[in-house]
Amino acid sequence: MVVAKGLHIVRMGEHHLREVFSLIDRENWGWEFTEIQAIHRLDPGSSIVALDGKEIVGLLTCIDYGSTAFIVHIIVREGWRGKGVGVRMVQEALDDLDSRGISTVELDANPEAADFYDQFSFRRVEGISFMVKDPPHDALRVAEDAASYAWLGPSDMPAVAEATSAAMGHRGDEVLRAMTKLPPDHALSSVGPGRPRDVIVSRAAVALNAAGPWVMERPTAARAESMMRTLVSGMPAKRVDLLVPVSSEPAAPALRACGFRSARDGIVRMARSSEPVRRFPASVLAVGHLGLI
Repeated sequence: MVVAKGLHIVRMGEHHLREVFSLIDRENWGWEFTEIQAIHRLDPGSSIVALDGKEIVGLLTCIDYGSTAFIVHIIVREGWRGKGVGVRMVQEALDDLDSRGISTVELDANPEAADFYDQFSFRRVEGISFMVKDPPHDALRVAEDAASYAWLGPSDMPAVAEATSAAMGHRGDEVLRAMTKLPPDHALSSVGPGRPRDVIVSRAAVALNAAGPWVMERPTAARAESMMRTLVSGMPAKRVDLLVPVSSEPAAPALRACGFRSARDGIVRMARSSEPVRRFPASVLAVGHLGLI
């Protein structure tokens, strides 16, 4: 496998973001430019581009949270595929993360691409489904127990980070740092004594709301449905995106009852780690589309 001469890998800069987004948008994954900006704002140093002269022929977006990093996109321009561009980008990104002492690197892979990551010691952890709900949302019946949930603000983020990190197995300080740097537009929690135990957050882009992570201490389909109804009723009239672990039994029926449909199944959560990486527990109903958030 021969990579064309003159190809070089550089750190992604703000001046690359428009062209990077153009390549991502061609894959028709539904991402928006504001989300690419958010990735770069969370971590301006871990994403890279492959250049042939001044032309971007490949890209890899990544967020380093501390002990964990999440690779969000890996794309090679058509005409450059099969020439080792993707291999070189992934290897350079992993070498950089290893040099910082990152113990776990995760990504969500399309099923047809999962085998590609075996060569980098990634292992399959679990299946993920991509579910969406199109607007309008005002026809959705308001949950009868909506008063049992409360909208949270910036001062509540430490409690949100504690609840989500405890369920998802991530370090609380890393989740809090990310949520402080990129605060959610909506955060909903159960009302009760002590720390919130049922929490879901979402962010609004130009034409979509990205929901998750979503954790519930004792989830049932009925309780999950009421929480999602309450969240969606408070969202702008934009498409809602959600990534759901296949193992989450309450999530799928609750979301379908709220008007969600399956947009892409068979996504594989993969991890490369020096420590055991386990499936998300039953308390995790949805995961963040930017890794930890």
